[in-house]
Formats: sequence, C-alpha cells, structure tokens
Amino acid sequence: MEREIWRLDWLESIYELTSFKFQDNFVAKMANCISYRPFDTLVINYHYKVLFGFNYRYYIEVMKYLSPEECEIIKVWHKELEDYNLLINDDSDESIIIRDKLLISLLENGKLAVQKLLAILPNSEKRFLN
Repeated sequence: MEREIWRLDWLESIYELTSFKFQDNFVAKMANCISYRPFDTLVINYHYKVLFGFNYRYYIEVMKYLSPEECEIIKVWHKELEDYNLLINDDSDESIIIRDKLLISLLENGKLAVQKLLAILPNSEKRFLN
C-alpha cells in the first residue's frame, strides 16, 4: 500500500509540473498572494514531499517503487527540476532569466516524459497523468 501511495504522489506531482491547465488554475487561486510563486512551490513539493530529499536510485534499488525504465524516461526532466530547485531562493536578475529558460525547457521535456510514461504505465496509473 505504501508503494501505491508514493506512486500516486509521484505521478500527481509530474502532472502538476507539466500541465498548463493545472498551473493556470493554481496561479488563479494564488492571485491574491503577491509574493507567492506557484511553480516554485510545486517544484519544492516534488523534491521534499515526494522524493523526501532522496535520489531516484533509492526509489529504484531500495524501495522498489520505480522501474529503471521509468527513471530513464524522466532523467533529463528531473535534472532540470534539480537545477531549477537550486535557483528558487536566488532573486537576482540573472537567476530570473535562467529560471525562465529552465521553466520553458522543463515544460517541454516534462510533456515528452509524460508521453513516454503513458506508453509504459499500467492503465490504473495513466489517469493520474491526464
């Protein structure tokens, strides 16, 4: 049961980080919070509430929650999320430009990863990415 809950959280996080519709709704809900950065919060949730600071190797080899194939599919996208996460607390002008470029790449690579995951996931899990 623990594995299924973790996978649900993992898939929902991927959906949240790659769905324009979800992000638009999320931003609209947070419109009154001027200093709030919704996408940053989604990235932080992914790293700390889903991965708990562990790398994917832990979830493949120790916990057996992910397959090596699933990890390979999201490897590039996940690396970009790690890079983005490192920039979250940097409000410099350069950081903002880099974050914007990373965000575009994250969304593009995230959509590609989702399409590849949909091709290999069981039907019971595909619905969390749509």
